[in-house]
Amino acid sequence: MKKSEELFYLIQSLSKSEKRHFKLSTQGNESAEYLLLFNAIEAQKTYDEKAIKERFKNKAFIHQLTTIKNYLKQRILQSLRNYHTRVSRNAELIDIIRNIEILYHKGQYEICESELKRAEKKATNFQQDLLLFQIYDWKRKVHQAVNPQDLATIKKITETQKNTLKFTNEYIDLILANIDPSQFSPSHKKSVSLQNKTLKTLHKYQKLLISKDHNKAKRTLEDLLKEWEQQPELLKEYFTMYFSVCNNLMGYLVFKKQYKEAFVRILLIKQKAQAIENTSASFIKEKLRLYNIELEIHRSLKDLHTTREIINEIQHFVEEHKALVPGNYLLSFRFQFATIYFLKNDFKKTLHWINAVLNNQTKKDRKDLITYTHWLNLLTHYELGNGFTLRYLIDNMKKHLKKQKNIVVYERMLFKFLSKTVELSPVQKRSAFIELQKELVIYPFPEDVLGYVDFNEWINGRI
Repeated sequence: MKKSEELFYLIQSLSKSEKRHFKLSTQGNESAEYLLLFNAIEAQKTYDEKAIKERFKNKAFIHQLTTIKNYLKQRILQSLRNYHTRVSRNAELIDIIRNIEILYHKGQYEICESELKRAEKKATNFQQDLLLFQIYDWKRKVHQAVNPQDLATIKKITETQKNTLKFTNEYIDLILANIDPSQFSPSHKKSVSLQNKTLKTLHKYQKLLISKDHNKAKRTLEDLLKEWEQQPELLKEYFTMYFSVCNNLMGYLVFKKQYKEAFVRILLIKQKAQAIENTSASFIKEKLRLYNIELEIHRSLKDLHTTREIINEIQHFVEEHKALVPGNYLLSFRFQFATIYFLKNDFKKTLHWINAVLNNQTKKDRKDLITYTHWLNLLTHYELGNGFTLRYLIDNMKKHLKKQKNIVVYERMLFKFLSKTVELSPVQKRSAFIELQKELVIYPFPEDVLGYVDFNEWINGRI
């Protein structure tokens, strides 16, 4: 994202209710320059500063476009702060701390103490250690202002403040341990904070997977989820962290091919997610991650009758939150949709999603998914009997592969098979598939390749 595009992406990320709140806050200023600029940028599909300059060329503010853009950005952020004052306990506590600072400078120490008690209680209940550090800092300042000679209490407050750093340092150490489990080992002391305990458990889970103790790894996650579910207030406040642990467990279940259990858990977490009002970017990413896992199950259990429903559900969700959906998820979904429809022999829809991948690819896209989309394209045109198109696509595919690596044996075998047999009769094709299967006993497909496109299943289905 270029700096000049920051305002555009901020406006595009706003929900309908956030936009309405912003416009209501500007009532009476409909002709204000920043509001005119807001409406113009909101209407754009991609940011075009030249079009903005051309549209407002007769307005004086266009000569100070950078200044007016910065002003508009600050007005939007102010509106969002007001709109989301109750977005989380963290946001609520930050507002209280800001109030305390203002009251302190006004010398309103009694009101400060009242607000500090409220803030301390909330921060303690919701394990907000970083904010507790700031709250105790203000508590010390206020007490020092009112009772400068009471050194014993001041010392006690300061020591309590120091203790909050222990939990914060543990939190940082646990993040490092999860980034690189082989280099960092967390303390063996029992964590007080549920967030810290979660990070410690995830580190343990990774270690158990590495040591191939899969059953214990699963139990570790299950026990952690039960602990979250026993603390409903924390679960609601930090739902995204709980959601992430659920996704880890579901990913494990798919890896172990325990699809039925995974499917039941997916339905349960979806029910819980519906009750969450704040759809933050991190929440949306976890929901996208859940959809990816669900699609993996549909690819594996090909007779699931709800496949089309889940694809429609994902499309609706992506459209609703398109400003917050990363491009890698769009690519992954399109590839998965194409694969699922191919397995269902719905080649018209397969081609639709193949084209959605190939016509919208960028340099940042995963090269592996682009490559296997090309393979899926070849198989689809083969199934449709498009011999002329197929041979053209094979030539392009060879060029595509040569840019990345040497063409390996199984790839050469497939190219030859597809081009030579595409126009044979059904009986002749079946014989050709049998011969190809025999050759693949000597030169089998690598396991990692079959995770993208299951060529073996395709061949077996045609024999």
